[in-house]
Amino acid sequence: MPPIGTSRQQTVTTILLIDDNPNDLEIWSKALQTRGDHYSVLTAISGEVALGLLKQVQIDCVVLDLDLPQISGFELLFQLVPDRKAPQMPVIVLTRLWNPTLRQLALDHGATAHLLKHGTSVEDLDKAIKQALAAVATTKDEWRTPLRPTG
Repeated sequence: MPPIGTSRQQTVTTILLIDDNPNDLEIWSKALQTRGDHYSVLTAISGEVALGLLKQVQIDCVVLDLDLPQISGFELLFQLVPDRKAPQMPVIVLTRLWNPTLRQLALDHGATAHLLKHGTSVEDLDKAIKQALAAVATTKDEWRTPLRPTG
């Protein structure tokens, strides 16, 4: 127990899972919450719900299915990562769609990882989240760091 007047502060990473399959949302949400990494997991059943949550809550990482009705996963990806060279939001694609062209398109447009639902463990997703957070943090630092003269 910390001494009186002090507190232990734990970093909570807020993950937004976006998937139109309620069963997948429940499975992945519960799986991530069982990790000891202090995840707060929010879920969105559609792109519209996700956009509303993104306006209201500070999200640290998005896990996105590509196969969504109305607003597609790609449309959301383009909105979440408008500048793929300097992403401000880590986005991981977690989808049932296996198509090498779609995979490459997602990665080329700012997704930090592309995982298939079948064959991906919670450990794999956890690792991808940590790598995505680190990659975007590094990109943000590089973007904010002024160039220094060499020589």
